[in-house]
Amino acid sequence: MTSKKVEKQATFEEECDVQEKIIAKRMKQPMILARYQYGIQEIMAKLQYINADLTEQLGRPVVRNTLSRIKTAHSICKKLERKELELSFDSAVNNLNDIAGVRVVCFFCDDIYRIEKAIREQKDIKIIKEKDYVKKPKKSGYQSIHLIVDVPIIYNSVTEDVRVEIQIRSFAMDYWAELDNQMCYKKSAGELENIEREIRNYSDVMAKMDGKMLELRKKIEAMTN
Repeated sequence: MTSKKVEKQATFEEECDVQEKIIAKRMKQPMILARYQYGIQEIMAKLQYINADLTEQLGRPVVRNTLSRIKTAHSICKKLERKELELSFDSAVNNLNDIAGVRVVCFFCDDIYRIEKAIREQKDIKIIKEKDYVKKPKKSGYQSIHLIVDVPIIYNSVTEDVRVEIQIRSFAMDYWAELDNQMCYKKSAGELENIEREIRNYSDVMAKMDGKMLELRKKIEAMTN
């Protein structure tokens, strides 16, 4: 790398550090943080009702657990970089759909679509975008349904929408995704290629296990009906 390229890279990294600090400061502002927390709480409360309704209908637990998070400034900057977007707070708010995120983990793979359908039926939640990585997994083997939704929040008689990403996946899919994230973190390029190949193979194993467990559940249900 030439000295000019090194200098340019160093300048870019310095600018990234500056913008990351600015974004971190903005994200910590009470009203901005409360806005995203409010949106997450609305989704979590809705999912609690959906789970209770489905559990009552089916006579068995449907949701294993739900998790939520607000993206860190570092993660926001990294995503803006990958998308080749301006590094700024306004750019993040206008272009990123997953600053606020909720994950729903189900016991069985068919419950994923039950929850998705129930979310669609909520009149106060607007579906903006959907990606079905269960029917069509990513090349890495990743499987999950992603719903980008707008949630209305009301304060001082003013209603505004907060965008939240909802990920819905089975317990087996979630286990695989967590291992994938941990095992591929900060590995060198050579090591990473081999690890990713093995992990892709394991995703197929997980998908088969999901199918087998679903078959077993249906057999048990048939015997008890």
